[in-house]
Amino acid sequence: MIDITISLVSFNQRHDLDRLLPSLRAVAKSVQAEILLVDNRSTDGTGEFVQENFPEIIVSANPNRAGYGENHNLNLKKARGQYFVIMNSDMTVEPDIFLRLQNFMDQNDDAGIVSPRILNPDGTIQGLNKRYPTLADLFIRRFVPKSLQHYFSSRIAYYEMRDVGYDSVYDVPFLSGAFMFCRAELLKRVGGFDSGYFLYFEDADLCRRIQRTHRTVYYPEASVTHFWERSAHKDWRYTYYFIKSAHRYFARWGYRLY
Repeated sequence: MIDITISLVSFNQRHDLDRLLPSLRAVAKSVQAEILLVDNRSTDGTGEFVQENFPEIIVSANPNRAGYGENHNLNLKKARGQYFVIMNSDMTVEPDIFLRLQNFMDQNDDAGIVSPRILNPDGTIQGLNKRYPTLADLFIRRFVPKSLQHYFSSRIAYYEMRDVGYDSVYDVPFLSGAFMFCRAELLKRVGGFDSGYFLYFEDADLCRRIQRTHRTVYYPEASVTHFWERSAHKDWRYTYYFIKSAHRYFARWGYRLY
């Protein structure tokens, strides 16, 4: 009997998995959970490392370069759990996180996705709860230099729902795909992620489709630590993915300037 399926994706993330999997293994054993990993064309020995050191993890090799959502969809097809956890590999988890999130979902049938408090390594809030994006929000966050972003601090804070805060339970329009605790059957019913997004905005799109029938909720009584690197700010290829995915998102859900 499997209650929870934990879905991971790796593209040359052996280092991240080496940090995550010892704690994740212990947490998975404390609940009825399976761990599925898609190794997407890694060249750092990810697959061999996981199979040798964590043989209970089910590893699938995807020889085709695929996006974040498409790789998680491969795990979704194999998932046996009532709940499906989408999470990044660059994280560490607290011992009771899945139990807390499962209890919340068991008690709230109208919730389709719940996300925990997501922390920086220093314990500060990452601010990944967001309102629906506008063109202005994305331009400010991606293209305005860091040295000038303080001029737009109130707008950034509003987009990240800092006015609501991160200490209470509430519905969030746009939860981060870095960590989503989902109802597996509901996720399968909506078709999982839209694989047309290679990277970025697949989570915003998924939230909006889930919200047709269920809530998407932030629950701060559980937490993870996210060792986040903002790739879109470091490599032109990620900027290309960002712009392409933003166009797909707005073409589907409507363009909003501000």
